[in-house]
Amino acid sequence: MSVDNLRASRGKAKTVFMEFTRLYKQYESALYCFFEGEDSQYYGIRINNIARPEKDIYLRCNGKEGVLGIHKMLLSRKYYANARVAYFVDRDFDKSVSETNLNRIYETPCYSIENFYTSTQCLENILRSEFKLTESDENFARCISLYKKLQEEFHDAVELLNAWIACQRAKSSELNISSVKVSDLVNISLDKITIKYTIDDLYDRFPKALTISEEELDTKRSELRNKVRQKSFRGKFEIEFLYNFLQKLIHEANKGNYPYFTRKVKVARPLSIKTIISDFSQYADTPDCLYTYLESFRVTS
Repeated sequence: MSVDNLRASRGKAKTVFMEFTRLYKQYESALYCFFEGEDSQYYGIRINNIARPEKDIYLRCNGKEGVLGIHKMLLSRKYYANARVAYFVDRDFDKSVSETNLNRIYETPCYSIENFYTSTQCLENILRSEFKLTESDENFARCISLYKKLQEEFHDAVELLNAWIACQRAKSSELNISSVKVSDLVNISLDKITIKYTIDDLYDRFPKALTISEEELDTKRSELRNKVRQKSFRGKFEIEFLYNFLQKLIHEANKGNYPYFTRKVKVARPLSIKTIISDFSQYADTPDCLYTYLESFRVTS
């Protein structure tokens, strides 16, 4: 195999499996955690605090299919029947893994781990620690009220986008949305959220997209609306909204601009969309299902 092919295969199921077998010879009792990508930035502290392994090893599998592929490989080999392995995948717009024969896999109850960062509870944690605000502070209530208002407007603005992508996924359309920035389609300010796209714009942006009927779109929109939109909408769009909101809120806080703040609130935290998952991991939600899953790996002495 050429060097280029070896590089291309890194992170894929077979390559990760080979890496696992090498590590397992040396660390049989370790907890092996298989992630789609950089998800350990969220899961890491929770694995340490809840599962409390003496040694844990993180392996990236280059996407959900990689994680599921590793799961199948290990399940079919009796030699690894006693291996301590944990698998983590995002729900996305896919059919739940619970509807398949795959078990012992943790699947997010929302679209992805990014959604754990966009709840009101998470923002409250950020305000307490980064803005040094307490619940009794008028500015705390102002921030929460503003976030709820703008998040609702944001969800109205991206509902069509999410429904359209979900329909494309259901039709197995080859749609590469990884480079899509929601800020290109929606204007985010602290005054209001403004939509900047139409359904025709989506087809122009993705020329290989399949045609979705109005009926299909309406059905999908209703389906997503019947869930909590903060949880069911694409996580990367949700966290991009949070990032933009916080960026603008911090600017107003440091200046003490009314009506957002009644006084100057010093916030020194630098903000980066590239590191927001790791930077704010301690503030993100930890759902009960994740706690239960990780607790099952705890070894009592």
